[in-house]
Amino acid sequence: MSTPPTPDRNWPPPAPAPGAPWPGASAQPHPGYAGTQPRPPRPPHGYPGPARPSQPFPALPAPPGAAPSGPPVPTAFVGRVAPGDSVLRKLWRTASRALSSNAPARELAELTAAAQIPVTTGRRIAVTSVRGGSGKSAVAALLGSVYAARRAEPVLAADADPDGGSLPWRLGLTQHPTLAQLAPQLLAARGGDLHGLDQLLTRTGTGLWVLPGGTAGRPGLARDVTRALSRLFAVCVTDCGGGMDAPATVEVLGEAHAVVVVCPATPDGVRSTYGALARVGAGQPAALTRVVVALNTTSADGRAALRERTALDAFHRLDVPVVVLPYDRHVAGGAPIVPSRIGEATLVETTRLAAHALARARQL
Repeated sequence: MSTPPTPDRNWPPPAPAPGAPWPGASAQPHPGYAGTQPRPPRPPHGYPGPARPSQPFPALPAPPGAAPSGPPVPTAFVGRVAPGDSVLRKLWRTASRALSSNAPARELAELTAAAQIPVTTGRRIAVTSVRGGSGKSAVAALLGSVYAARRAEPVLAADADPDGGSLPWRLGLTQHPTLAQLAPQLLAARGGDLHGLDQLLTRTGTGLWVLPGGTAGRPGLARDVTRALSRLFAVCVTDCGGGMDAPATVEVLGEAHAVVVVCPATPDGVRSTYGALARVGAGQPAALTRVVVALNTTSADGRAALRERTALDAFHRLDVPVVVLPYDRHVAGGAPIVPSRIGEATLVETTRLAAHALARARQL
């Protein structure tokens, strides 16, 4: 799937002021044009205006055999979703491995081992961003899927968006209740085991348990539920709502063992994310010891405009590790993510992110 072109900010041009010529047009009237035409005379006072129909125009009947109207199912919007790697890229990598050492395979094995390090108690990892459009929910879905696929213990992915975010959708769930509906039963099951959750939560093909969002105006609900379930899961990846200052996000960040801050790989994304983290570090330096930055490439054009080395140096000055996630056609499609179709580089770097986040979480 090709990268969508960057919209032209100069098109359409701004509308001219009343009476001004259209941009690019001559200020002089066209030959033969008499200038501003006089308006038709207004009807005298009391003169009846145009008559209005007494009955509204009836709607046209549906053609025979037409499908009944109604909201389409969510998957009806999904067309062809490209894999993360093209055929040519897969062939090139196969040929490269035949002619070189198996260093990439060794690196992936080392990163996988780091993501599998045992934990004594459940670790809660929050995924957030300074602003929307960073691909935060996709990163949370990838991160949770990697933990679930690599670890033997159960792993939970939780949506903390008060209005219900896109995390369940990216994980393949199209119909599910809200967190507000499930919370009473989940909180009541806190003293039980995973068997009590089978009828409440859904699992993906990788074995990842999914907790939907939608808190009905209760900003602390996602925090309370994930805290109650934490002892049943080795790792809980929580996808926060938009913005780091939202009430529900603040509640989740306050109890997270590690925080993954997703930053768009664009000049503006780095500028805003670095500024926010610098302010956090100035007020609470210890808070940055829990942070990992995911420099997420959602647009190849935005990545090309970024001085990546300068961006990495800026975050390193804050003593914050950075993982660069490459552009992935499958992930960028906005459809449910199929783990087997993501690009190989995406898998490697997401595993690296999982290793860094777990290392941060184990410090507490």
